[in-house]
Amino acid sequence: MGLDEPVLKAIIKKGFRVPTPIQRKTIPTIMQGCDVVAMARTGSGKTAAFVIPMLNRLKSHSLKVGVRAIILAPTRDLALQTSSVVHELGKYTDLRTCVLVGGSGMERQFEELARNPDILIATPGRLVHHLIEVGFSLSSVEYLVFDEADRLFEMGFSSQVNEIMKRVSPSKQTCLFSATMPKLLVEFARADLHEPQLIRLDTDTKISENLQMAFFTVRPEEKLAALLFLFR
Repeated sequence: MGLDEPVLKAIIKKGFRVPTPIQRKTIPTIMQGCDVVAMARTGSGKTAAFVIPMLNRLKSHSLKVGVRAIILAPTRDLALQTSSVVHELGKYTDLRTCVLVGGSGMERQFEELARNPDILIATPGRLVHHLIEVGFSLSSVEYLVFDEADRLFEMGFSSQVNEIMKRVSPSKQTCLFSATMPKLLVEFARADLHEPQLIRLDTDTKISENLQMAFFTVRPEEKLAALLFLFR
């Protein structure tokens, strides 16, 4: 895939040998600089699908002041999980990361921002708080990811997302990862992404038309017997 040595070394160290379907389809497209809308379920390897090309693009810490990449997550837990993946895959680079989520002290976050991070992983509410209250700038952002974008909109973060989009450069690359594609998300992608490449795994993994589904109503104590009956 044309990855730099530090990124490839971290991938091998983590034990990855073969890319997952979503990684195989999205990483080359993202590395070409295209905006991407990718539909993938949890557990499909989507985090690495947008973290790997991000690290490969940023390469090393920049002395120029300003965040260069943002990953937006709908929840604190997901943001922390993503941060862990970024640290693991970026362990052989000197890229600096900052996490902005609720439940963490503002003073600590101010200190992390003062270190001039290259990558920002945040929940929309906390990021907008920094933008409005502190005057934090996003003008240097060149790579923007919406992780679990359907949940971002379902959880009512539309206004925060729009506020963030107003403050980033129109020339930035945007990657949108989602399990579903609700109407709000489709409208957002059409309005705010530049000719995005749509990558859908569900079109390759349709359930066979010959498969039949059924359910049986049984008492709890009969479940095991019913299961054995079906197997036989």
